[in-house]
Amino acid sequence: MLMTRPRRYLVLAVLAVLVAPVLAMPFAPFKTVSLQENRRLASAPTMPTTASEWRKLPRVLDAYLADHFGFRDPLMRAAAKLQRKLGGEGAAAAAVTGHKGQMFLVDGLLRSTGQDVDPARAADYAAFVCEAMSKLPGVTVVASLAPSPAEIEPDLAPDWAGPAKSPTEYDLILAGLAQCGVTAVDLRPVLRAARADGQAYRQLDSHWSLRGSLMAYGQIVEAMGQPGWRIDPQALSWATVALDNGDLPRLAGQPQAIEQVEVYDATALPPGVARAPIPGLEARSAQPFVIDTGKPGPTVLIVGDSFTADPMPPYFAAHVGKLAWIHEDRCTFDWRVMAQVKPDYVLFLPAAREAVCGGARPAHFN
Repeated sequence: MLMTRPRRYLVLAVLAVLVAPVLAMPFAPFKTVSLQENRRLASAPTMPTTASEWRKLPRVLDAYLADHFGFRDPLMRAAAKLQRKLGGEGAAAAAVTGHKGQMFLVDGLLRSTGQDVDPARAADYAAFVCEAMSKLPGVTVVASLAPSPAEIEPDLAPDWAGPAKSPTEYDLILAGLAQCGVTAVDLRPVLRAARADGQAYRQLDSHWSLRGSLMAYGQIVEAMGQPGWRIDPQALSWATVALDNGDLPRLAGQPQAIEQVEVYDATALPPGVARAPIPGLEARSAQPFVIDTGKPGPTVLIVGDSFTADPMPPYFAAHVGKLAWIHEDRCTFDWRVMAQVKPDYVLFLPAAREAVCGGARPAHFN
């Protein structure tokens, strides 16, 4: 029976669909890691030299082609979307477990190990902070990044996220800030050193520990020219408690788990001092707030995120007249906060993975 014309077109269409990924393969960007699957992709096969390697070659070739064919990423996303519609998971977990039970957010993990470096992205964020400083005459501006855990503990990261490489975007951002004269603080050395004394980061949570935030605070106030504001960790009474409030097991699709967490006895604001919302500002991620200590002293504004919203205010409250905080929102926060708060010091301190502007600038910036 002769094939009809519609069937010929159908066969040609099917062949085109089958051949297109192969033809596109040489032009697709080469990747070594799949964030959609949280694993390392198969490496290119080498020429076999033994009988055993020749026997394994078909499987090695099949694994390589399955991991690197053209249009793989959009097809994987389409498959995940279909799985979700059918009631399945449909996507890789947002958090993973590395060595010794340490958990990590997938977002920003490859950036923190230097496997994913975008110089333009780093330059854009540094340019934003430089532009911000130029609009704040007479204000002391200090900038830093809260490192991702894998930047401090690369030995605990999952194997597929390594090996750690340099420079990372953290390095590039600090270099960009230095070029325009912003006082930039590298928090990585002090946080790495803190591992010798205790926890720098929570095991099952995406944030630094109280010890980690305290060590970071000490470096920040030193850069502000206020070394007297430092808090000696050795002067605090430390204890270890069991907590089950970490956010990473949930993001990994796992049940809540208990971890041992270091705490100390001075984590609250002074008696009678509380947060108050800053009215009239656009806010996307969290409500901006101000803390009036009722004492004479300078005003500090933190442009940050969850790394600074809770641990930092009690540290500053003992030394300042007012402490204000606003979520950085990837460079789109409401610039009118500057006029409302009238800060003497402005601290830019987002998590390193959130130091992304994408060309955006604060609302009412210009």
